[in-house]
Amino acid sequence: MAFDRVVGHDRQRQRLMNAVAQDRLAHGYLFCGPPGVGAEALAIELACAVNCESGPGEPCGQCRHCRRIRALQHPDLHLLVPSSSAPPPDRPSGRGEGSSSRGDARQERRMGLAFQLADDPYAALPFGSNDILSVDDVRSLRKDASAKPFEGRRKVAVIVAADRMNTAASNALLKTLEEPPGSLMLILTASRSQRLPPTIVSRCQPVFLARLREADVKAALIERYDIDPEEAGDLARRSEGRLSEALTARSERGAGLREEAFILLECIYDATPLRLFEQVESLAASHRDEPVMDKILDHLLALYRDLFILDTTGGSSTLSYTERVDALRALASGMDLEDIENGIAAIEEARRDIARNAHVQLALLVLVLRLRLKRGSEASRQSPSHQTPSRQSPSRRTPSDETPPHALPAAD
Repeated sequence: MAFDRVVGHDRQRQRLMNAVAQDRLAHGYLFCGPPGVGAEALAIELACAVNCESGPGEPCGQCRHCRRIRALQHPDLHLLVPSSSAPPPDRPSGRGEGSSSRGDARQERRMGLAFQLADDPYAALPFGSNDILSVDDVRSLRKDASAKPFEGRRKVAVIVAADRMNTAASNALLKTLEEPPGSLMLILTASRSQRLPPTIVSRCQPVFLARLREADVKAALIERYDIDPEEAGDLARRSEGRLSEALTARSERGAGLREEAFILLECIYDATPLRLFEQVESLAASHRDEPVMDKILDHLLALYRDLFILDTTGGSSTLSYTERVDALRALASGMDLEDIENGIAAIEEARRDIARNAHVQLALLVLVLRLRLKRGSEASRQSPSHQTPSRQSPSRRTPSDETPPHALPAAD
């Protein structure tokens, strides 16, 4: 099978390989799927396939074109990565700030993100909310790509996270798609293709990438990253079909965020209100330095999934937090299925609010209070001194039967 560096996606790989062999490649492609499933890896391999010395065809991976393209250092490969004036990922926040202009800072960050991608196309790029593709980025790309190929057969431009283009950049890219230079092939990658203008989507040939099979993720972890099979199986089970997720979970920072999510869950149900507020403030402060809130909410959803499994089946073999099974079982014993379903819905709503640029600390605070107040309401109904009201119209209920929406429950 061609494109052996790409994990899974056999049908899509074969389809592209056939197009290369028959010289029927489109001038524009859109590789869309969840983050971490290999869109960037597939784009880089396609660039190798059209420029390989032994091709066009299956890339050899050994010639000077393949090596330089995989290192993202080929003159006929143009990589466009969203960026901002924030520090690059390999430099701590605040270090060296103010020493360069805004434009230089954006370029420095873009290079840092590109280095990560060259090192491993399955790396989870730490995009922040301010990382975008600007109109100047697209215009610069069009200017560079309008020249004839320097060394290879064809110029290839890969636009990573194209769904992060602003409106002006989208309009500029549309002109390039409508009037592409003869030797240019554009490859857009996006995890949220619905955010791209329909005019751009309609001018690209879509390649849809699904989540990877658990077996493919496990095999890649063992063969490519030399991870113990037992650990690889655990990581693959928790990866949600995304190789980057498995790699992130294995990192020290990933393990720390996973632990932070569990601490947050414990605070929601067992800590004092002050301790809960301190945890929310700490997580919000971390998010200001790097975009961690999406990951925290992902882990919180995984915890509620585990609670759902324990509540419905009682089994623990498929849990994400297998090392916390006793604590989760104790939490699940005090919850019913409706509580868990409402909790999942509340987390999803918080994710949508944050995606719409809601204040992160406020959105997280609203979420944890909703979950905690629900817990307080359940504890009140289960108290022996509580009298279950008879069936009657809502107008006959007394105020003491309801929990005021602004009141905090007593500490457990």
